[in-house]
Amino acid sequence: MAMAGEASTSGRGGLGERVQSYLDKTRNGEGMVYYPSGQVAAVVAKQGLGRIVTLFSDSPNSTILVNFDVDGVGGANYPNGKPWLVVTPSSYSLSDRKGNIVERGKFPRTSQEELRLEVTECITVRFLSRQAITVAFSAGDCQLEWACGETPRRAEGPYTAKVLGRLPDGRLELDVGSIRQRQAAIGSVYVPAGPHAKETDRPGLGSLRRALRSLDPACAVASTVEGLRSLDCRLSCIEVLPKPVLYGTSRSASANNLLGSGAAGSPAATLGPNGKWTLDDYGAPPLSAAQRRFASTMRSVDYSGRGKAYKAKRLKLPWMRLPDVQQQVYGDPLPDTLMMLVVLADWNPVCRTVEAVAEAANGQLREEAASKSGGEAAHVKMYRLDASEGNTLQDRYGFRTVPMFLCFYEGRLVAASNNVRAPGDAVALGVGALTRGRKGEFLPEGFRFGPGQDNTLLEYIRPGTILREL
Repeated sequence: MAMAGEASTSGRGGLGERVQSYLDKTRNGEGMVYYPSGQVAAVVAKQGLGRIVTLFSDSPNSTILVNFDVDGVGGANYPNGKPWLVVTPSSYSLSDRKGNIVERGKFPRTSQEELRLEVTECITVRFLSRQAITVAFSAGDCQLEWACGETPRRAEGPYTAKVLGRLPDGRLELDVGSIRQRQAAIGSVYVPAGPHAKETDRPGLGSLRRALRSLDPACAVASTVEGLRSLDCRLSCIEVLPKPVLYGTSRSASANNLLGSGAAGSPAATLGPNGKWTLDDYGAPPLSAAQRRFASTMRSVDYSGRGKAYKAKRLKLPWMRLPDVQQQVYGDPLPDTLMMLVVLADWNPVCRTVEAVAEAANGQLREEAASKSGGEAAHVKMYRLDASEGNTLQDRYGFRTVPMFLCFYEGRLVAASNNVRAPGDAVALGVGALTRGRKGEFLPEGFRFGPGQDNTLLEYIRPGTILREL
């Protein structure tokens, strides 16, 4: 809650001529305002981080006309005493001069229309929401205005609190200058960590760790802590739980740092074949035969010597941007290398299927190249190109459908096909194009797909075109 405006501070000497204002504007704005008649006009009192504003009528009985607290809860009345506006923490209501409710609503208020009421010739109330209530008092040369219901913000908030407004396209307009100034001064735009984010000597988070380290071994608490540590080690060694459901056991690295010892410190723990510490002696009381059988069945299975690590057979295709095609394919291509461009589009269902096929073919080529460095597979490179980047290749070679496989050998087109639906088809296309490229069997200059092999004819269909059955 804030106060704005200039008030008259004339003395008590002219009660019938001027308004007296005894507001302490230098501190928290508390004080009182009097009518020229001498009656109390307004009382401002401090409440928490804000103020309570109460305005009275210019009458001997001093009827309360307006009252709002720091949260904007309160109301405003007509001069006859009937309520006009009633504000609660969750809702509001408006009434006519007879006291009949004409509008109800909940917060946040959806309407952006500001409601205005001239309670008297000196008092005016403007209401937009519980966080935007303005009470104005005007009498003679005394002009006062209180903004009621403003939610106090943190003095040091995140950058999202520095919002100046909202742009027409819906984006927030931020105070960039203030954000950069804070970032330069502090080094971050976020709120700094609180006092409990690090270890402190005071009670709170982080103090237990330091207290245990500085604990006197001769005190009574030391034996209790040591017993808890031993119990924690024993629990961590029992292989009957599928996962560490107990918080603070020595299975976690933080617990090991806290305890200063791990499962290896237990004399009854042995290192199992899977590299984990296993407890065979569970202490007193001893387990029964049924309990031991149950514990053995609940032990975790050792997978260290079983199976074989799975190796993915598919290998993702490296990306090639459309602007890089001119340099890498036509300008300075790799010698004795077939470059296969796989033109795909993410929005096409067929392309999503062919993408997996191309990745499987790429993995097959790379595996064969690793096993036989001088083979044909080592000279075939596959790249992925997004068809949505542009129509340069489509216009040059006259195709409109995707997926499309374009094979280039030293900058010249050797083969082009969209009839690839299996990894073997892609491998055969690449190896065959490499062989033809080495023999100098290229497609003619200016090669374009002819009519019937793509959907170029569809571009000539207009809304007025009449299709007749042949």
